This record gives sequence, structure tokens and C-alpha cells, in this order.
Amino acid sequence: MHATKFVHLPRPGPVTKGLGVVAGITVISFAAAWAFEQHRRREQIRVLASMPGAASIFPALRAHSEMVLSQFGVGLPLEPNNPRP
Repeated sequence: MHATKFVHLPRPGPVTKGLGVVAGITVISFAAAWAFEQHRRREQIRVLASMPGAASIFPALRAHSEMVLSQFGVGLPLEPNNPRP
């Protein structure tokens, strides 16, 4: 019977381990940013839903919700790169 030979790969070096750590941190950062944007969008929808008459102007609000809400003086969590003047 034929014996099966296994290929033994060398252990990963410090550069490979470092790249793995950087890749893991990058993935976690992207996931956190995506979750934060989802939270902001839900908060916008909650604020819009509490406004009377928002359903009739919803198509316009969908495109420019942050601008319209700021005109009404409604506060929303700010984007990190978009501070309020």
C-alpha cells in the first residue's frame, strides 16, 4: 500500500503574523464604522417618524434628511468628519 506523505509548511514568521494582526484590526474597524452608520440611519428614521406630516414629504427627506432636520433644529448624532458649524 502506498504511504501518504504530508507537506509540512514552515511556521509563519513575524511579518506574516504582523500582517494578520493589521488585517484583523482593519476588518474590525470597517465593521464598527458600518455599525455606526446603521445606527445613525436608524436614529434619523426614528426622528423623522416622530415628526407630524413627515410621510407626505418623505421622498425629499430621504435624499436630504440631515439638512432638513437641521433646519427644524432636530439634533442627530454627528458624523465624525462632519461637525456642525
